[in-house]
Amino acid sequence: MPTIEETITPDVEAQIEHEEYERGQQLLLEGESWATLVATHGPLMTDAEWKQYKSEYEGYLDMQWKD
Repeated sequence: MPTIEETITPDVEAQIEHEEYERGQQLLLEGESWATLVATHGPLMTDAEWKQYKSEYEGYLDMQWKD
């Protein structure tokens, strides 16, 4: 059975490459938008607040329901 690389047509390969490029550009724009928000309004949480939140949330995830 042929592999995908052996059966892919040039137009499909170009479409895949284009979509990967667009996804990369979108991630780049989202990162820049977030950096702008942080620069304008400050960080969402301080490092200490983030550490406390993570420990509380991890405790919540480890919780077992008791019947």
